[in-house]
Amino acid sequence: MADRAENRTSQVTQRFERLYAQPFGYALLLAIGIGAFLLSMGLNAHSLPFPRTGDFSDVVTSHWPNALYLQRSIHAGEFPLWRSLFMSGQPFAANPLNKVWYPPQWLAILLPATVHLNVLLWLHLTLAGVGMRVFAIRLGLPQAIAGVMGIAFAFTPHLIAIAGAGHLDIVYATAWLPWLLWALTVSIHSSNSLIIGAIMALCFLADVRTSVFVFGMAGAYTLWQWQRDRQNKQQNATRSLLAALSGAAMGVALTTVQWLPLLTLFRSLSRAGLTAADAATESLQATQAITLLITDRGGNYESMLYVGVGVLALALLGFLSNWRERWLWAATVLFALWYALGSNGALWVLLIRVLPPLTWLRVPPRIWLLGIFALIVLAGYGLQTLYDPTQRAALRRLIPRLSIGVISVGVALGVIVLVAAPKQAASAIIGIVLVLITGTALLLWRRVPLSAWAVLIVLDLLLMDSTLIEGRDQAVWLDRYAPLAAALTDTRGQQGDPVQRVYSPDYSLPQQAAAYWNIETFGGIDPFQYADYIKAFESATGVHAKGYSVTLPAFDGDMVTANRNAPIDAAQLAFWHVSHVVSGFPIDNADLRLIGQVDGVYIYHNEQYAAVAKDLSYVWESPTRVDILYSAIRRVDPWAGVLPIPAPLALGWQATQLASGAIRYEYSPSEQFIAIGVSLLTVLVAIGSSIWTRNRASNKRTRSS
Repeated sequence: MADRAENRTSQVTQRFERLYAQPFGYALLLAIGIGAFLLSMGLNAHSLPFPRTGDFSDVVTSHWPNALYLQRSIHAGEFPLWRSLFMSGQPFAANPLNKVWYPPQWLAILLPATVHLNVLLWLHLTLAGVGMRVFAIRLGLPQAIAGVMGIAFAFTPHLIAIAGAGHLDIVYATAWLPWLLWALTVSIHSSNSLIIGAIMALCFLADVRTSVFVFGMAGAYTLWQWQRDRQNKQQNATRSLLAALSGAAMGVALTTVQWLPLLTLFRSLSRAGLTAADAATESLQATQAITLLITDRGGNYESMLYVGVGVLALALLGFLSNWRERWLWAATVLFALWYALGSNGALWVLLIRVLPPLTWLRVPPRIWLLGIFALIVLAGYGLQTLYDPTQRAALRRLIPRLSIGVISVGVALGVIVLVAAPKQAASAIIGIVLVLITGTALLLWRRVPLSAWAVLIVLDLLLMDSTLIEGRDQAVWLDRYAPLAAALTDTRGQQGDPVQRVYSPDYSLPQQAAAYWNIETFGGIDPFQYADYIKAFESATGVHAKGYSVTLPAFDGDMVTANRNAPIDAAQLAFWHVSHVVSGFPIDNADLRLIGQVDGVYIYHNEQYAAVAKDLSYVWESPTRVDILYSAIRRVDPWAGVLPIPAPLALGWQATQLASGAIRYEYSPSEQFIAIGVSLLTVLVAIGSSIWTRNRASNKRTRSS
């Protein structure tokens, strides 16, 4: 019986190893592992990711409403060029945060918005891991080691923490990083630029900000590879560089549909006026480098440096064992760390002076994803070094020194954390244990199989990841606001006016609830804000931001009380068709009449709104077409308040006088349609070029045979 059980175990192990070695089998196993992790964290058809230690998530406030609006628009037979729901109306397709032009986003048409977002997170984490494996194999690393690298990248704590905070677009774009570097090694030598251009386009359309870092890494890698080819006297060195440039040009053309409308609008956006202080938010502190070795369990997702003790130790081994061939990856780590210091380091300060547009990216530590990628590549080389018989002589000296160094530094840092920050005692103790285990594994490297290293790395990362993300049910972030939404959408009988637009000084009506129940709001949460609109908003609400803010209104301090004493100008609110104000605290304003209270939220009617309603009325015929009827006594800019900015600045809107006396305004941005044409033409040319190249190659083979 024991022999049979042993044979069965052996057969199962062999089947697993064969499946693991195959590309499809590895992708399947990784997808199952990531899916199991996300499900165990509480993500399902009715929940979305949140940070374990936070109350807010961008996936709920931004990505879920965006996916829902895309879905509803297409189901209604309308293309989502404009959305009137937030900030009195904004361009929708031109806003890169909405990802209208990112192909995977269109799964929202088929799936419920919650399921769609969780599926995309799962798919992109899998894509990241498989991409790392593919790239590692291209670098010449064994399949078994490449597989471990893929797992380490898919489960890297920074990526999981970013997902928990709801920054799904960063996860999406990062997933394309290994694929782009792979394309630069495969497509260059085949002179096929289509793959490079397509992957660049997908990365850019996933997240414009992250793509800047990814493209910078790709550029450095291309130049490094080109220089190596020249040194090795490769005949195709110049052609390789030209192929990369051709692929980049194709990527630019493919993404015209996004960058051209954005560029047209950018000068009118508040982000164009970012100061260095605004852009330096969340800059890394030098003392936070300690978290490279000591886990920052449940820590700030923006400054999450931890990659795993095993990964870090192996990366050091990989670099030290052959630094002349691997200096690019070490330089990437150091550059990313230095840049992440932001205003606390000289590099970022110098770069924004030389390249001011870098301030538009904000949050310098987001570049650390490149450092993580480079460390995992070096860790792969470290594993290869451990199991390479030709390296054994060198390892006899290097390994003991490295092991002692890792243990000494790790234990010392752990003790410092224990003494200086007793609240982080658990993190310090776990860090010390992991350092001791890793150091011991290095000392016993001849007896430690690759599978043991894989288990150590995975357990280390999962132990950290489990503190960074959790799924929260729809009942928490949506259903609880149903009574308030019902009261707002059923106020006609209480004061005679239906709800046109709502303002909340303390975010009592969150953005996802307004999106679900189709309630127009005066404020909102989105970095895509018109500078002129902000001025009008601040004048009407009495809330003035201290620097750049992605929220309207801005919150300086506790959201519940920050704007309690702000002087609201009801007449200006009425001009922007704000008929109601909702607040978690009472408002003492003679022009705001209390009409109800729901779950501690006060609902006020704007008494100034009646005069405006008589003077001007509007009906949205579609998301991009509005009919406005106004009286002869209407003052300047009759449509201001319906659209987010005064008429002279309302780019893309065309006016037509109707027989009824109303004016029809239709959103028809010419630059958007030009951009669509350019991108579609590029797709057609790329497909035609690919077909022609294949036919030509096929004809050559036929003639030669």
